[in-house]
Amino acid sequence: MMKMFYIFKYLIIYKYIIIMMLSMILLLLPTNYMKINNPLIMNLILLIYSILISMIINIFNKSSMYSFMMYLIVIGGFLILFLYMNSFAINNKMTFNLILLYTFTYKIFMMMMLFIILLMKMDKFNMILFINSKLLEMLNMNNNIFLNNDNIKFIYLKFYWLTLFSMIYLFYMLIIIVKIIFFNIPKSLRQMI
Repeated sequence: MMKMFYIFKYLIIYKYIIIMMLSMILLLLPTNYMKINNPLIMNLILLIYSILISMIINIFNKSSMYSFMMYLIVIGGFLILFLYMNSFAINNKMTFNLILLYTFTYKIFMMMMLFIILLMKMDKFNMILFINSKLLEMLNMNNNIFLNNDNIKFIYLKFYWLTLFSMIYLFYMLIIIVKIIFFNIPKSLRQMI
């Protein structure tokens, strides 16, 4: 049990370090890509932001269901944006400015060096106390979740049938609309635009 405790502790430390490094890198992204007019690069930047936000929600929430649902909703929106932008910017070439790429790698290198220096100079005792308090808090939440499953209620039980009916209705309408479009106009949706 004690060995599992230390493994869990080091996993949390690495997760915090990875999120801090990703957030430092993401602070640099918008400044370098302001001159790029291709919408696919902007979608890629938004995708990286959504991954970072879902990771942060996953760390600070007691269940990972909310971050997973948010990530799936954002990915669905990106698929629609990708199809929409692909119909307009299909023949545009993506050009990269090498000077911007070099400055971006230089900034990342300098931020990593600054981050390593801060980690070396930081007070280790305070950091261990902070991580231990967060670890005990997360272990208590996990024990409460596993021992008492009534804490997690994703669907309000009075409206359970209404939620289930609306999900089935929306799925059924999606299938009907796709079939009507396909049988009346037998060509792809992109050619209809």
